[in-house]
Amino acid sequence: MDAVIKYYGKWALLGIVCSIIAFILLQNTTFAMTSFIIPVILIMYAYYQQNSQIKGLEENFRVFLDDLKDLLQAGVNINDALVITAKNDYGPLSPYIKRLAAKVRLGLPFEKAMTRTFAKTNSMLIKKIILVINQTLRAGGNFTRVFSVSTDYVEKIERLKSQRKSRTTSTIINSYVVFYVFIMIIIAIQIFFVPILENQPAMNISAITGGLSNLGEVVSEEEVQKVNYSWHFTNLIIVQAAFAGPMIGKISENSFVAGLKHSIILLTTSLLVYVTVITFLTAA
Repeated sequence: MDAVIKYYGKWALLGIVCSIIAFILLQNTTFAMTSFIIPVILIMYAYYQQNSQIKGLEENFRVFLDDLKDLLQAGVNINDALVITAKNDYGPLSPYIKRLAAKVRLGLPFEKAMTRTFAKTNSMLIKKIILVINQTLRAGGNFTRVFSVSTDYVEKIERLKSQRKSRTTSTIINSYVVFYVFIMIIIAIQIFFVPILENQPAMNISAITGGLSNLGEVVSEEEVQKVNYSWHFTNLIIVQAAFAGPMIGKISENSFVAGLKHSIILLTTSLLVYVTVITFLTAA
């Protein structure tokens, strides 16, 4: 728990510092309020990065259990099997495997070594599997059978996640299509309808209090304050992408934070299309 607090505390502190610097630089501009979003973005990025690391640990943990099961089925005892697997490359899980093998070689019981080694992974799946393994071994279960069942359990979970992702592919595609249709509608509004609004004569509102004789007075173009539609449409695109991404992530991977990458893709591509089309047509 302390490690988690320190991890997010560092990112939160970095976000606050960046937010203060950005606010100082942008305080006299219309972008000043966006500086307060920086801490949230950095914390979301930290959460996404941690989730990616946990996902890598869980994927390699299944491979580790499978290798351990094969060695045990070949007649190798658990201590020697751990020494052999510690020499393999399991990506981010490799340091944990080496510590586990070292603890077992020093005489620490396998159950305690497993619990202490993987307690800092912050993976609920790994902790759940270790709990099942330890309880089964205490009840007199066979090492080979226990690791075989554990491997099948992890493979089943990964298969279910893969099936969920494949079944939601059409929904993700539809979400992207709807978003880009929304961008096209915004572009059409700015190209065809905004010029019509800007060419309409504006009525002098102050004439209402000045008497009925001035009610129909038309304001000159110099007095009319034009609305910056491009700025408002850009903010609308940013808000839409910020909320559409997490929803896609929730549908596809059951995680709002996993949708951060979708938000980045939608925001980057939509702003690129919007700015390019508007700039080209304005110049034309």
